[in-house]
Amino acid sequence: MIRTATLADADALRDLHRRSSYIWEEDRPHFDAHPDIFGVDPAALAEGRTRIAIGDDGAIAGFATVTGAGELEDLFVEPELMRRGIGSELVADAVARAAAAGHARMTVVAAERTRRFYERAGFVVESEARTRFGPALHLARPL
Repeated sequence: MIRTATLADADALRDLHRRSSYIWEEDRPHFDAHPDIFGVDPAALAEGRTRIAIGDDGAIAGFATVTGAGELEDLFVEPELMRRGIGSELVADAVARAAAAGHARMTVVAAERTRRFYERAGFVVESEARTRFGPALHLARPL
């Protein structure tokens, strides 16, 4: 099940974001130096732009946020639940919502290591990008 996140979910989403991010050992020094990066923008929660996947046990399994411009801003899944289709379901939900909002395409800035995931979801690399933690890819897909 996928539902819209609320402000009451903020702490749980911040903690999930941290757990999901820390699977990448090479990025841990950046995260340790910038713990403020974890969590969802309160405006995104208030505007209903963050969606949550709920697992069979009723717990939050993952979440995704789409900006008002149709960019997939967040996509995080509980580490022990990765590779079970939750991320793909969240992307499909984000795509459907962005299309319903009138967007012609969806974009995402992502690490090279996630390229195959996004390509399977219909995204193509448009260019290289820079993040505060280093190089990344700018990908897009038509809606």
